[in-house]
Amino acid sequence: MQSVNRLRPSNDINLQGELSRLIADRQQQIATGKRIDKPSEDPAAWSQISNIAKSQANIGAWLRNIDRAQSIANQAEDAITQISTQLTRVNELLVQASSGTVSSESRNIIALEIEHIGATLSDIFSKDDSYGERLFPDNTPLSIPIDNDISVAAAPAISQFPDLVATVANIASTIRTGDESQRAAMLTVLRAQSDDLASLLGQQGVTGKQLDDVQAQLQNRQIDFAEYRSALEDTDLTQAIADMQKLLVNLEAAQATFARIEQSSLFDLLR
Repeated sequence: MQSVNRLRPSNDINLQGELSRLIADRQQQIATGKRIDKPSEDPAAWSQISNIAKSQANIGAWLRNIDRAQSIANQAEDAITQISTQLTRVNELLVQASSGTVSSESRNIIALEIEHIGATLSDIFSKDDSYGERLFPDNTPLSIPIDNDISVAAAPAISQFPDLVATVANIASTIRTGDESQRAAMLTVLRAQSDDLASLLGQQGVTGKQLDDVQAQLQNRQIDFAEYRSALEDTDLTQAIADMQKLLVNLEAAQATFARIEQSSLFDLLR
């Protein structure tokens, strides 16, 4: 029998309250695009979303590190290429100076150009990267983390280069005062160091390729995580709108039923 005690909420009032709450929930989901707003709504999904969010944050940090490493690596590759070009010119000048037909005055002019190249090399070795740090550090290169248990040195240390500045200075001095055998010996040293530099340039290319590969892998993982998180967290708008429409119909029916009951007399309820 329907209670006539108006101080105690009826089942109909409770039903209307629950339907109104569910409608508000659906409206919130539609407005925000999120199916889950707090852990209590779906504890298991919330836990997975939290773990995904941590993974996404890590990937974001690694990708930013890769951007920095790529910038440094590209600068280092350009610098090493410039050094290689300068050494090629030194080789040409040394061969030219080794000719028996070159006068001492011409050798002095050649030596001056080589000394200028030595100064250019010093400038390249002492330049900063775009972040204000030494491009080729004196000590161990900065190791940049780019993934779980993966770090990379974006540029080599000075110690990994042959002592080119000293070699170029010795070549200039030998051109001025040395004999043919001494110039030939310096040519052998220069070519060996040029080979070492070519190897270092190749290693720099490998570093750039590694950065590109890891970046592509992280970007794919980023897409996968975003899709999985969306499936857990985002609102299915079509379903949410359909659910809300059903709830509205049920609420209208509950309100109509409650209105009829309220309008009924005690005699009607008892007969």
